[in-house]
Amino acid sequence: MSVERFISSGIIELYVTGMASAEEAKELEAAMADYPELKKEVESCRRDMEQYVRLQAIAPPPAIKEHLLRMVADETSKCEKE
Repeated sequence: MSVERFISSGIIELYVTGMASAEEAKELEAAMADYPELKKEVESCRRDMEQYVRLQAIAPPPAIKEHLLRMVADETSKCEKE
């Protein structure tokens, strides 16, 4: 598969999100070793997705952390008693 076909096929996005099949990932990784420009495209896609996630992130209310820590502590106590 040519570099342009990798770029236009959507496999890079699948690879970056961990949704590519093992065969697709192996094929892309082999192509990245042969084509530095393809590796740059993959890294660019990864950076873009990370930036998108950061921009869309919503910080939970502070009380959520306290609640979750209490739940974990309660579960730990239950497990230790058993």
